[in-house]
Amino acid sequence: MPSGLVALRIVLVFAVGYFLSYAMRSVNAALAPLLVSDLSLSASELGWLSSAYILSFAAMQIPVGIWLDRYGARRTESALLLIAALGAALTAIGETLLVQSLGRILIGIGVSACLMAAYSYFRRCFPPERQPRLVMYMLISGTSGALVASQPALALAEWIGWRHVFSLTAVLFLLCALGIFLFTGDLDRQAGVGNKHVSNAGFFTVCQHPFMIRVLPATVFTIGGFGALQTLWAGPWFTQILGMSPDRASQTLLFMNASILCSYFLMGELSPRLIKRGVSLLNQSVGALIWLPLCLAVITCWQHSASWPLWLILAPAVPAMFLLQTQAALEFPSEVAGRVLTTYNLLVFAGLFIVQWGFGALTDLFQRFNHSPSQSLTYAMACLVLLQGLSLLWFFIKKPDGSIRT
Repeated sequence: MPSGLVALRIVLVFAVGYFLSYAMRSVNAALAPLLVSDLSLSASELGWLSSAYILSFAAMQIPVGIWLDRYGARRTESALLLIAALGAALTAIGETLLVQSLGRILIGIGVSACLMAAYSYFRRCFPPERQPRLVMYMLISGTSGALVASQPALALAEWIGWRHVFSLTAVLFLLCALGIFLFTGDLDRQAGVGNKHVSNAGFFTVCQHPFMIRVLPATVFTIGGFGALQTLWAGPWFTQILGMSPDRASQTLLFMNASILCSYFLMGELSPRLIKRGVSLLNQSVGALIWLPLCLAVITCWQHSASWPLWLILAPAVPAMFLLQTQAALEFPSEVAGRVLTTYNLLVFAGLFIVQWGFGALTDLFQRFNHSPSQSLTYAMACLVLLQGLSLLWFFIKKPDGSIRT
């Protein structure tokens, strides 16, 4: 079990990897005007570049889980980050949509293990009571990457050029791969990853576990639903429902992300103390699964311009929701932690896609029935809140099987 400076070194190198991963996921939004101008991209082509990253990232989750269990986090992530470096280099030099698309796909493949490698390593090498704090450290690093990939990234791109930004990112990917390979070690393999008798549990076997069945709807509609609002639909809500200008809406989004970042810090300190007082990880997540739909229900009903702070008040639910993933890993033997974590991550991304697309589809459907855009957004949000409420009901109906250990 690593401790002291060794533990700090391990957490830091994994955190840097996730920081770069999240920054690459978010940077297109900031650099969009420069990309459109330099590459003469249409709106659909720009959307495809972002989607290419997400699709390749999601497609890698199942093989990444197998590799994490078979080869360990150190070997898996350091090797994949070399692919990310190649993708960033191609993006820096690409003059056509084809080369740019290939670069984004390679980046998505290369960073696909950045969070799950850390989680699986932590699951095997650190005790259960330290898991919440470690998870929060990783989420803090990811949110910091998203913040840096907004206005600071645009300012840097305007100074040195967006291509040099990706060239710099390629170098950082290489350094991060080297750091993980040199500084983490194979402690997780010593904890059983290299065993030839590792379980052959696959995607569907993991999904059929009673705990996974219990949390599946909440994972899709509550966790994935919030991701869809954060990354897309919160902006239209601010402009069309609350009447904000685009600049004011972007500032509000920045405030919301900053409040989420603060919530990660607070939860990292609070969660272990709650566990010592007998409040399990699962019960902490239940509080979030109740709080988030309640806040969204009030947001749906109270559409005054002064209601925007409600989007900040729901922030404390975000880190607690993601503790469900940690709890899922603790429900299975540590030897299959990689597959469990990546399976859960795939479900989150599936929920994000389903809600992000479905929210827009519902909005268009209500507009076809002669409702205004603002009314249509309201009805779509009401449908999401209803699905989150039904997910919570399902969660309580499906009784725990007694295997919860923390």
